[in-house]
Amino acid sequence: MKMKAFILTAIVIVSMVSCKKGGNPVSPYLFGKWEVHRVYDGFIIPPDSIYKPGNGNILQFNSDSTYDRYANNKLTAQGIYHIRKNGFKNNQSNYDEVYFDSDTSFKSLIMLNGDILTIKPLIPDIATTDYQKMQD
Repeated sequence: MKMKAFILTAIVIVSMVSCKKGGNPVSPYLFGKWEVHRVYDGFIIPPDSIYKPGNGNILQFNSDSTYDRYANNKLTAQGIYHIRKNGFKNNQSNYDEVYFDSDTSFKSLIMLNGDILTIKPLIPDIATTDYQKMQD
């Protein structure tokens, strides 16, 4: 009887340890509303620009892996975002990648630095965007 209890306990412990935790593999700080602060680099419109607070160009990341994108406070897109932890390697550095919906050909590097979120497309013609955190 003790042996059965021991084996059952061992199976439960091994199962708990070996199970991967589900959910989004990104910092919870990503979740919330981010407003465009700066657009730079790249060769396609828009040109390098600094945006004033309250411009209404917002990217909202939700904890259920959905997003909402606004231009001038009007909803322009929504769907599912995907984060690939360490999905891009450059020399000895690893970066997380983000892509939206099922478009895996248009991935961007995603970096959090304090209240600034940088999204840098892997296609060099497309501008990098810095977002300022608005709210959780």
